[in-house]
Amino acid sequence: MASSSRRWTGRTQEDRRAERRELLIVSATRLYGSLGFRNTGVRAVCRDAGLTERYFYESFANSEALLLAAFDRVVSALRDQIMRADASDEPRDDRVRRLLRAYFGALAANPTAARVFLVEIVGVDAEIDRAFEASLFALSEPFVTVFDPEHRGPLSTDLLLRRGVSGGLLHIALAWGAEGYARPIEQVIETALVLCRLAGLADDTDQS
Repeated sequence: MASSSRRWTGRTQEDRRAERRELLIVSATRLYGSLGFRNTGVRAVCRDAGLTERYFYESFANSEALLLAAFDRVVSALRDQIMRADASDEPRDDRVRRLLRAYFGALAANPTAARVFLVEIVGVDAEIDRAFEASLFALSEPFVTVFDPEHRGPLSTDLLLRRGVSGGLLHIALAWGAEGYARPIEQVIETALVLCRLAGLADDTDQS
């Protein structure tokens, strides 16, 4: 039986499949973020990626699975950018501003990917809803670490408070995006900082 990793021109079947999967994710992010998930079928994604539909189904069971892969890619890149922006030797508010600037700046710099994260992912199915909730928790982690580095305070232990902070940041981003990102980012950052301060002050009060 032939090995599934047989090589053609120095590349394995797994390499080629991974490349095709990547092309589909890139095309899906672009099309879902510009035309909308519900307006974009498998054939359109394949056409944009330069692939036939049989290559779609070698990696994804359906459009929802591809949407989830595109969403995961956007969230992973966003979280990496937020975490890289941190500077632990700075005062707390300055650190939070850095994180907020990375968060909002990344969304404004790539509104197509931002739409996948903010809009197109919502209300598709239960599995994707769970992934969306998990992403909010993950994206709020760098902010929680600033306010509660030992992860013992309300921001870490109170799920409702954690969801309120992460959801608040999300809705600020949604409102800013709905304005076409026209408002200066520094103004958006200062608005979001008010929310972060309230969460931090509640934490400080409980620890006093």
